[in-house]
Amino acid sequence: MDKKIYRNMEEILRRIDASGGVEEMLREILRRIVGVWADDYGIESGRLYREGEDEYELIESVGEYGDAITGKTVPKSYALLRELERQRAVRITPETPGYDPDFEAQFSHFDNAAVIVGGAPAYIMSFGIRRQEDSGDLNFILQTIRTSVGLKLRQSNLESMLRQAQQIQQSLLPRNLPELPGFELAATSVPAEEVGGDVYDAQTVEDGVISLTVGDASGHGLPAALQARDLITGLRMGAADQHKISTTVQQLNRVIHQSGLVSRFISLFYGELEETGNLSFVNGGHCPPLLFATDGRVFELPSNGPVLGPLPDASYLRSFAYIRPGEILLMFTDGLIERERPAGDREQFGIGRLMSRVQELRDEPADAIVSGLLDTVRTFGGDAPWADDVTVFVVRRKPAAEFEPKSDLYSVSANRRSPQVRLVKD
Repeated sequence: MDKKIYRNMEEILRRIDASGGVEEMLREILRRIVGVWADDYGIESGRLYREGEDEYELIESVGEYGDAITGKTVPKSYALLRELERQRAVRITPETPGYDPDFEAQFSHFDNAAVIVGGAPAYIMSFGIRRQEDSGDLNFILQTIRTSVGLKLRQSNLESMLRQAQQIQQSLLPRNLPELPGFELAATSVPAEEVGGDVYDAQTVEDGVISLTVGDASGHGLPAALQARDLITGLRMGAADQHKISTTVQQLNRVIHQSGLVSRFISLFYGELEETGNLSFVNGGHCPPLLFATDGRVFELPSNGPVLGPLPDASYLRSFAYIRPGEILLMFTDGLIERERPAGDREQFGIGRLMSRVQELRDEPADAIVSGLLDTVRTFGGDAPWADDVTVFVVRRKPAAEFEPKSDLYSVSANRRSPQVRLVKD
């Protein structure tokens, strides 16, 4: 009998669509239990109650009185309800201490068995039992219902949180990247099976200036997505108010530190790029973006502050770089370089392969560089799903032959590199 009950319950839950929310899912489970188990287990009717402040309200009734009794309530002071809240599953007969025959007759003429499932609010699933079943079998049925429905609720809750995280993550991504004369921009973010906190953004700050953002919130799921949302919102507000970028990042760091979210660490690269090619940036513990020069050298834009969150009083310095005609700035998250071969030797794609592949693609448009990189990294990992979110953001300054560059504002940009970028490949 045990295996049959489990199989029946598994089949009932398998057919349930949880997309309508917890309450609708419980209504459907109740209907199916009554419909499927009437003959085998003597379940004649079913009722679903929703917890309120001082009472439980009947919101679904199957069999016997049907919808005619929905809306009736059971006060939490009722002795049998207090016993149910204590034991979580009970069988109710006229011999049960505290049984009120007149009160019970409003809901069912049968003996009853009830379980409590869920929480905040809790729900009661109560069943009218047509005949006297063996008490051991009935107790087993009740515990099977309580355990199985509880697992289904937790699964539904996790799926709902995952959907929310995916929606938040996608809502943060800009529909269109801004235009900046003489530059091409392309970006994409590929979510892993378990949604993480990757995010990118680009906005027009003022005429001839755009912002560039790539961030990675620690953790996965809804907390990481919420943290990424707060990050992007704060950066956009700071840019709109024309705050200094270092000041904006310092303020965001304090906010993240004080947040109650589990995910409280965010790596961030934020820069403001001018039409002249001048780039001011703050790198808070993020993968250093790579600047590909036309002569084959590669420079990185290193961190000038820690990841956001752990240290409330951390300082973030503003650094400078210059993107010359024909050069490429690559921003990314660590999921790109940490993808492993499928052989199990844990060999990662790594920075070396990344730089080589960009050099091979450097004459392509920005969107082709992004797609080419992703294809190469995806192939490296075989058929394995992405273990982490992957974000790639390419800024390509067109060669001088394709546009007329504006005059440079910083003398450092003309013939030598800023001391705040680091040579990583000669």
